[in-house]
Amino acid sequence: MMLMLSLSASAQRSGRTGDPTLNRGEGLEKTRADLSQMRTQSQNKNSRQVDVYMFATSFSLLDSVLFISDIQKLDDVTVNNKWFLKERAGFEEQFNEHVGADVDESLMSSVYFSEKEKKMVKRRAKLIKRNAKKNRFALIQVTDFKFTNIVSEE
Repeated sequence: MMLMLSLSASAQRSGRTGDPTLNRGEGLEKTRADLSQMRTQSQNKNSRQVDVYMFATSFSLLDSVLFISDIQKLDDVTVNNKWFLKERAGFEEQFNEHVGADVDESLMSSVYFSEKEKKMVKRRAKLIKRNAKKNRFALIQVTDFKFTNIVSEE
């Protein structure tokens, strides 16, 4: 009995009733916008400018074609938390425009990157081998494409 009394007494805060449980909506002090801003600030704090090796792929399920670029080195690219490329969508858009994607065409793109060139060479070779082996897509290697660095707006 002694233990029970001491726990309930320590669980109470000033101005609260004897019931230590939270009522619905109680304890929520931050809005979604506040949480989103905190996440962005945390990502910006953990972001760094690094040189990366990257390549892009783009495919359409409608015509079974896989476009794949050569591996390129880009200087001073912003990476958040070691594995999120900050301007990923912009790089994907550049590649889609280069391969001639129309606005209504449904191309799905991916950008692969790493600070180590050897890792990207292996990843690209594995991707080509897997898709050639299973004949999922007609493979088109895009050799004349160059990424341009995107200036982030901060």
